[in-house]
Amino acid sequence: MATLGERIKQLRQNKNLSVRQLAKEVGVTASFIYQLEQDKVSPSFSTLKSIAGVLNTNMSLLIEEELPEEWVIIKKDKRRQVKTENSLVNLELFSFLGTRNKKMQPLMFNLEPGAMDVKVPLFSGEHEDFIYLMQGEVTIATTNAKYNLKEGDAAYIMFEELVEITNVGREKARGLWVICPPGI
Repeated sequence: MATLGERIKQLRQNKNLSVRQLAKEVGVTASFIYQLEQDKVSPSFSTLKSIAGVLNTNMSLLIEEELPEEWVIIKKDKRRQVKTENSLVNLELFSFLGTRNKKMQPLMFNLEPGAMDVKVPLFSGEHEDFIYLMQGEVTIATTNAKYNLKEGDAAYIMFEELVEITNVGREKARGLWVICPPGI
């Protein structure tokens, strides 16, 4: 179980804020924030409220012992379907609830035989892609190369843009696709 200080530190780092930046925005000293993250001091209610505001979260996330299950777990029937122009392509977005600065966006993809998914416009800007193929066979095309993946294979794409994923097999292709940072 993460302590109050550990949670504050993690959220601060997720926002790429220095201890000094957080302290300045909250109106306390950097020394206080440092000690708070080490659980050596306790904040007042108003300071905790200010910290939560700067970190774009709510106080309950900082002080509750356990996070609500729906912030940690997504049940199979609760995944959000992403509409694509190709009816043979199904994307399921894992939209975890709760206020947080997510570092990655996981999706499940299902491609019927012969289906091609051209780069989804949701994911723009510089990012890295990780693909793990659980079933079938696909070709992934980047701006510079093409790679073939079979069941159990994985690809980590960086320095290039993922252009398309094509099911080149005779059965449905199913895989996990993780985009980092999310860019949604």
